[in-house]
Amino acid sequence: MDSHVGEVDIFQQCKYIHEVELVNMKLQMRILETHIETKDRLLRNLEDIIDEQESRIANMEDFIQVLSLDFGTLSEENLRLKSALSQMQKVARVNEILETDEDYESDMTSNEDRFALRSVSPQPTGDVIKPYPQMVQSMREEGQWKKLQRCAEELKNEKDELRRLAVDTKDAFNVCMAEMNMLLTSKTTDFFRVLIERYKAEMEKRKQLHNQLVELNGNIRVFYRIRPQLASESDNQKPVVVIDEMDNGVVHVSNTSGSRKTSAGADKVIPTDFSQEQIFNEVSPIITSCIDGYNVCIFAYGHTGSGKTYTMDGPVELPGINQRAIMQLFETAKERTGDIKYDIKVAMMEIYNEKIRDLLNTSNTNLTIRQTEEGKGSIPGLEEVTVSSAQEVTETLARGRKNKAVAATEANIESSRSHVIVRVLVSATNLITKVTTVGRLNLVDLAGSERVSQTNATGQLLKEAQAINKSLSELGNVVLALRQNQKHIPFRNCQLTRILEDSLNGDSKTLVIVHLSPDSKSLNESISSVNFAEKIGQVFTKSGTMKRDPARRSMTGVSSGQRREIPPSPRK
Repeated sequence: MDSHVGEVDIFQQCKYIHEVELVNMKLQMRILETHIETKDRLLRNLEDIIDEQESRIANMEDFIQVLSLDFGTLSEENLRLKSALSQMQKVARVNEILETDEDYESDMTSNEDRFALRSVSPQPTGDVIKPYPQMVQSMREEGQWKKLQRCAEELKNEKDELRRLAVDTKDAFNVCMAEMNMLLTSKTTDFFRVLIERYKAEMEKRKQLHNQLVELNGNIRVFYRIRPQLASESDNQKPVVVIDEMDNGVVHVSNTSGSRKTSAGADKVIPTDFSQEQIFNEVSPIITSCIDGYNVCIFAYGHTGSGKTYTMDGPVELPGINQRAIMQLFETAKERTGDIKYDIKVAMMEIYNEKIRDLLNTSNTNLTIRQTEEGKGSIPGLEEVTVSSAQEVTETLARGRKNKAVAATEANIESSRSHVIVRVLVSATNLITKVTTVGRLNLVDLAGSERVSQTNATGQLLKEAQAINKSLSELGNVVLALRQNQKHIPFRNCQLTRILEDSLNGDSKTLVIVHLSPDSKSLNESISSVNFAEKIGQVFTKSGTMKRDPARRSMTGVSSGQRREIPPSPRK
């Protein structure tokens, strides 16, 4: 009978694995189809743009040809009028000579042969002008001299008008061309802006499909947060870490020589101008899972001065994720009150020089991790404080914050010398069925991941830095082993990995916020943090399960009890 039940279980497991693989294949096909459709739409849109631009270019060429013909006609007319004006100017000059020289007529006979051959053709008929003395005498008798002067003046005015018309035509043509260029540039810019927006929307759809896929596989989610530049940094150089304009899940880390490292391993990159409230809104969906009975872990990773403690703890006027997360649990519990009773407890501890200290207990007793019968890690003696209001949360966190180990280094004037963990236990008891679900929320502020040489630490600070680097190095080894699916995962090599074992290898929903600095002095540390993010983003954990705890054990020894699989909360 037992063997038959075992075969049924194996069959159910194989069936579940087959269904998951089938869903993965379908989602991958949808992702590939979405990529192909997006590329086809881009190609069609670009072809439409090319056709439209070619049509506009053809219209502009026709318009230029028309303007060229008009300009040629005006040029010919201008030459004809210029020739007639030249003839009139010659006649006017001769009359001026006659008027200023009263004795000219007496010498006319001797000069008659010289002027006999000259002719003037003011009329377009081409008639030959009479010999000059006869012409002058005839003009005087007929009173046409003034008419001739008026005609010459009119021709001159027409010449000037034609010149102005040619200049105006040229200016109008230039203005028209400029307007056409502006219109073309504006239309093209608007089109590409719409195209980019559509591309971003397609990228968001792809990420949603990807999130559905990774929800089934249960992998760890990774966010980047880039610290804003300080005044002293912005005056010297451009930031070395920037967000990709086309994809908010990609960051570029560049050095002064121009070489660039691109990381696409994050689910989201938080912009530098995001407020504490906006950042919490990004991570709040995963926190709600805690009240549903899941284990949830959020930890901040990065070098000293990158903004980890600001994100997790924050100043009093701008509280971070720690206080906001607990307050959200209160609000959610309040909305669900009725048949369910909630108890929320808070504990704070730090790992300092590989020793666990209770930050809510002033005895400074070193705590140890014990293995329970269920194979879970517990910390006997860790003080738990029941909280029921915002004031109690604030006071509890402030009490633990006072006991935290900090010291000044060259990397940061108040550098955290320990890993600080805020642990929240949420017990939900159904008053009708008497079933209790237990969820645990770990909020971890890791110590700085910078090199020892960067801090110039000596003595006790050097010992602290070496302990910090050892624990972070072991964390990296655990991530590498998980990524390579090794049989032995070295969780027990340090206290940090032992506490985070459930978050990295169990049924926990985990979010890693990797902090980066835009300062060029922290370039190597930023690249190291990006490498860590890419590795941990490829680690796949077990699918999240809800915990039932009929015995309602304390946070120091939480048992998974009887488990049942439930659909995971949808991701945003």
